[in-house]
Amino acid sequence: MKYVSIVRLAPGVDNVAKAFEIFGKHGTTEGTEVLYAGIDGKTFVSISDGDEPDLAGTATYAPFFESSTVIPVVDIDDDWTTAMITAIANMSE
Repeated sequence: MKYVSIVRLAPGVDNVAKAFEIFGKHGTTEGTEVLYAGIDGKTFVSISDGDEPDLAGTATYAPFFESSTVIPVVDIDDDWTTAMITAIANMSE
């Protein structure tokens, strides 16, 4: 399964400096395929792949974020289309 994560650094120069210091040492969490940064350096969006979350990696960075959103996503393929058609049919019964 793939996940889209959106996180925002908590304010504070010391917080941001420490987060970047740790990122420089450890990099992204396991399974991260793409990492985007907002031009403000406070908002980050990643696309990750994996069945199990990288608990140690997530716990390493979690204290530096004021908010995070994780959205499980799948490809829009035949399985997805069939599931949506079935869901619509279930709602109209």
